[in-house]
Amino acid sequence: MKKYTSFNEIDKDLKLLRLRNQIAKQKASIDVAYLKSDLKITNILSELLASLGKRYFYKQVIEKLVKKLGLKR
Repeated sequence: MKKYTSFNEIDKDLKLLRLRNQIAKQKASIDVAYLKSDLKITNILSELLASLGKRYFYKQVIEKLVKKLGLKR
């Protein structure tokens, strides 16, 4: 535990703690805003469609490669 020798030191540490507290609250507020944005149905659907589109594209590419290489039985 820190030992203080003056009230100025206490005030300085209290100000620092208040600032840290405000920064933490602001960061939490920003995180909540991002989370709300990410959880909107339009964002979820667009991410799902993008993921499915990539899978379909890769599947098509692999099928074409397999046919060209003659690996399909």
